[in-house]
Amino acid sequence: MGSIIFRARIKWFVLVTIMCFLLVGTIYLLSPFPNSDTIPSAPQKRFDVPIYTDFELQGKNQCAAYSTAFVLRNSGKQAKGIEVYAKIPFKIPISGYVLPKGVISYLQSQGLKPMIYEGNLSSLKARLVQGRTPIIVLVGNGLFWQHYMTLVGFDDDKSELYFVDSNKGNDENSELPGNRTMTNDYFLKWWSNGLPVFNHVYITVGETL
Repeated sequence: MGSIIFRARIKWFVLVTIMCFLLVGTIYLLSPFPNSDTIPSAPQKRFDVPIYTDFELQGKNQCAAYSTAFVLRNSGKQAKGIEVYAKIPFKIPISGYVLPKGVISYLQSQGLKPMIYEGNLSSLKARLVQGRTPIIVLVGNGLFWQHYMTLVGFDDDKSELYFVDSNKGNDENSELPGNRTMTNDYFLKWWSNGLPVFNHVYITVGETL
């Protein structure tokens, strides 16, 4: 009887230990968690950041790296999407999708101070105006798909947002900023991306270290 109880305790201890390792590992992969953004609304009704570089067409599931490369190039650094994708950490096996931690870690490795926020459309625009640099956003539909793009401008009178989207082979915006336009409502639909933690999130570049 005693040996049965002992074996049961051992199994319970092993199970608890495994669960603890899984929990710690999950927290590590998901961190840093988004900060709730409380920045005041920007007074500007129209704004776009200066763009100093062209956009590139990504490969499958490489949007994180190409968005990161665009932000780096616009900050004056040499970066190509395909090269960033080869080096960027925290990819999910098989799919090759990059976790937000990978984007943040790579930007840090390039001497920048990125921050990840959870906010609303008002705070997103305010951060764009404040930083005057492109902001990486995450849109999607739960576990079906997720996609990184960079916000480069907005026009409240038209209820439009302007992005550089590495999944677009053509410049759809002509004289407008970026290469893709979304209405506020359409963007909000996909910005509510169905993820429990990284919903309504965006990554700012920050200053050079």
